[in-house]
Amino acid sequence: MSITVLDVGGTHLRSARWSAETGLGEVRRVPTPGLTNCPHATVGELRAALVEAMAEAVPAGGVAGVSFGAALDHRSGVVHASAPLWGPHVEPFDLRGALRSARPDVRWHVVNDVTAALLHLAASPHADGRRKILLATISTGVACRTLDTRTGGIPLDSLGLQGEIGHLPATVTLDGEPVELRCDCGQPGHVAAFASGTGLRRLSEVFRDRHRNRWARSRLAAAGPFETTLRSALDDADPVAVELLRTAVKPVADVVRTALCLDPEIDLVAFTGGVATGLGRHYRDALTCHLTADGLYLTGERDPGWVLDRILVCEPDEANGLVGAGLAAHARTTHRAVVRAGGSVSVRPRATSEPGPGELVVATEYAGLCGTDIQMLRGLRDDPAPVIGHEGIATVVAAGAGVPAEFAVGTLVAVNPTHPADPGFLLGHNVDGLLQERTLLPASAVDGGLVLPLPADTDRTLGPLLEPLAVVRYALGELRAFAPRTLIVYGDGVIGHLAVRAARRTLGSATRVVLVHHTQAGLAFSEAAPYRADVLCTRVDRAHLGPGAVGALLATPRDATVSALEAVLSLGAGELAVDIVGGLPPAATTPLLPGVDLTAARAANCGGLPDPARVVTTEPAVGHRVHVFGHRGVAARHLLDAAGELAAVPERYRDLITHETDLEGAARVMRTLSGSRERMIDGRRLVKLSVRIGAGK
Repeated sequence: MSITVLDVGGTHLRSARWSAETGLGEVRRVPTPGLTNCPHATVGELRAALVEAMAEAVPAGGVAGVSFGAALDHRSGVVHASAPLWGPHVEPFDLRGALRSARPDVRWHVVNDVTAALLHLAASPHADGRRKILLATISTGVACRTLDTRTGGIPLDSLGLQGEIGHLPATVTLDGEPVELRCDCGQPGHVAAFASGTGLRRLSEVFRDRHRNRWARSRLAAAGPFETTLRSALDDADPVAVELLRTAVKPVADVVRTALCLDPEIDLVAFTGGVATGLGRHYRDALTCHLTADGLYLTGERDPGWVLDRILVCEPDEANGLVGAGLAAHARTTHRAVVRAGGSVSVRPRATSEPGPGELVVATEYAGLCGTDIQMLRGLRDDPAPVIGHEGIATVVAAGAGVPAEFAVGTLVAVNPTHPADPGFLLGHNVDGLLQERTLLPASAVDGGLVLPLPADTDRTLGPLLEPLAVVRYALGELRAFAPRTLIVYGDGVIGHLAVRAARRTLGSATRVVLVHHTQAGLAFSEAAPYRADVLCTRVDRAHLGPGAVGALLATPRDATVSALEAVLSLGAGELAVDIVGGLPPAATTPLLPGVDLTAARAANCGGLPDPARVVTTEPAVGHRVHVFGHRGVAARHLLDAAGELAAVPERYRDLITHETDLEGAARVMRTLSGSRERMIDGRRLVKLSVRIGAGK
């Protein structure tokens, strides 16, 4: 796929065609409609002209990747400020919205210019073996970004910003006397006031005025463009040029030193932009001079090379914003997914949808593999979705028109997989699920309250337990109405273990809990677990029960649910309440409950409705009253209840995540499970698989 890429700087607007297969095509360069080139235009006029110029560069129906030199939230496309383009003006500008209005036929993808350059650098051999990379651009503006190569994530604050180092305070002196210069943003004493291309020229004027005789003898006094003259003077080791550059670079060196002190996982500090790349080794020499003279405490003395080995000044096109814009757009038009196809499971690229009116696109952070997912893998269910997975948490990365403000880009959400009124939406069953980097959520799910914002401090690693714990809390809440003194849990998967751990917190501390296992391997896991039932067994009998009413929670595969129900009915307990959580075959019945359509009893409660649950009460031939009900899915209140439980006592549940992996690892585990009736993975019993997919790109 060919993408139109644009790089918007304070001076020039560059554009080209780029594809992953053929790389970057011929680059076209025009003056940017900004303050430098149009000093008398208003900010509104500059913005309108810029949008028009960008829109004209993209062919009909195309895809555009934009590298934009500004303090920009690339999640929303809102520009907060750009001193090189608009001076001190700081009224937010919805750039992506303006581009979409101007050219609705184009898929626009906008990132900060340093982010774009960093994405290109991170795809190069320079990134090999590095944990974190900090890239700073020294050009018309000054800024940086840090990327964690292990996750591909660029951390951002609540405004989508990071690394606006150009506007940090800085102090510069010449011969012990302070130099006062204003940044393009209008404020005095910023890093960019001295270190940017504009700042360096202004600093040279101060140097000239204070040292006229030295300046007159310097190569810098020669006629010609300042940048060319400075480079020539540095090539000749002109002492005035060397001193000027070291003075301008000092605020940048101070930032680098602080960054490495605070985060020693930064293995590479790279520099790009017209000033740094244009001056090349001279820029690096000026940096290393400061970092050697005033290095990190102890580290700088005992291992001077530790800092110096981390400094790189990029060659031209090593951190190219145009290529990075293409990479960013390509990443947003395709994504990776674990796909069931052709009798196997593999990670494949999928087209990323743009959200329509009322729709959301979310990026899964952590997703879980459920028992019903395993049944689908083994051919026991015929659910059609090629991408499964309905447990997990995700981040909103794109919102369609009309979506409520509570679902702003960057919002952490949980998705309720079961729509109580729309059978066409069953996440991971008949619509693609969460085991992919991007998932489109239809308007019916958003309008139906199935997407729930979560607190920003939610423990994301526990996300795969959220939906199954909601199922358990729903079941226990309904059973509580029958005041059971004994709870029998059938099934040693994650639902069963969650029920054991949540039972007394819902039903009361005096409740006796019995966990009935399917296998000896499951029994062994439970015996070693930090939280266990009062009774662990593979077959329950009357002696395991205490006095009073009995509750049963059946967390079994659909081919085992009826036999589990018959086992508990045969105990001859007193009053019995049974919640059928596990699946059932169509029109399932048992002679022990004549006339009761078990499948209908379970289907009567869906997505938390009705409330309270509909219950079938009967007195079977065995002579005791039985209350039977079940449910598919949960309500929003159950998910929020579960989120509160996980926040309150996370360590009570954390060990149930027995395996954690990425998408490729998930495909491997799923292939193993599809060909075996066992749940042993890498020599350990699988209770809950957590798939780490990552934050929104």
